[in-house]
Amino acid sequence: MVTTEPAPSPDDGASTGKRAVRPPWDKSGPAEGGSFGEWLRRQREMREISLRDIADRTKISLRYLEAMEADRFELLPAPLFAKGFLKEYARYVGLSPDEVVNHYLAVHQPEEGTQVGDATLAAMERKRAKKGRSWTWGLFLLLAGALLLALVALLSWLVEKRGRQPSAEPPAARAAAPPAIPREAPRPAPPAVLPEAPKAPLEVSLEFTGDCWVRVGVDDKPPIEEKRVQGETLQFAAQKVVNVRLGNAAAASIQVNGFPFDFERKPGQVVELVIDLQTARALREKREAR
Repeated sequence: MVTTEPAPSPDDGASTGKRAVRPPWDKSGPAEGGSFGEWLRRQREMREISLRDIADRTKISLRYLEAMEADRFELLPAPLFAKGFLKEYARYVGLSPDEVVNHYLAVHQPEEGTQVGDATLAAMERKRAKKGRSWTWGLFLLLAGALLLALVALLSWLVEKRGRQPSAEPPAARAAAPPAIPREAPRPAPPAVLPEAPKAPLEVSLEFTGDCWVRVGVDDKPPIEEKRVQGETLQFAAQKVVNVRLGNAAAASIQVNGFPFDFERKPGQVVELVIDLQTARALREKREAR
């Protein structure tokens, strides 16, 4: 197979000793007859170029090149591709691309070809738009389905959790519960029990819950000082007053004539207390007021 470089123009046929054949639709002179495809084939053969050479250089399928030379343009993907293929074919063979396309349109009804090409482009645009809408709609359906599944799973979990929780009282227990009994009127609280009358006008009792240094003075008698430990007690009887000094206030509790005597009790705190007849009277009145 012999291959040559494309000729610059159709007029080069005269310089090679071969006569260029005018297309049959050219009205400027007598025509040799034949179709548009046959005219293309003659122009190629005059330049001794094979279809395989054109296919290798232009990357156009050999099947499409054979269809163009056989006037089977309907085998091409679309009229828009036919124009492009013809331009590449003409450039390689050495013809004017625009003239070849114009000849093709003159034979194959340019108005219809243009409309078909425009319709093809519009159809392609619609197909792309439809594909985009289909993808968006598919994504929306996928998200909606996932959300619905999540809601169903949440409701199932809540129902199961509620079913596992035991009721406050079984139905059988509620049915077997005895009828309610009318409540009795509240009974009055028993009167406060007062301690026995002291043998002396003033009796003071100390109880120790821990180690504590203590000093106690009764009336005009000399005071006593000693250390007491947990569990020990001291009792004093007086006519007028008892003076108490504690080295650890939190370790001792005091009763006066059988009534609790409140005082500030902090660990390690030293307190001095004066307990007299007026103190005892106040504690008794406070107790009786309850």
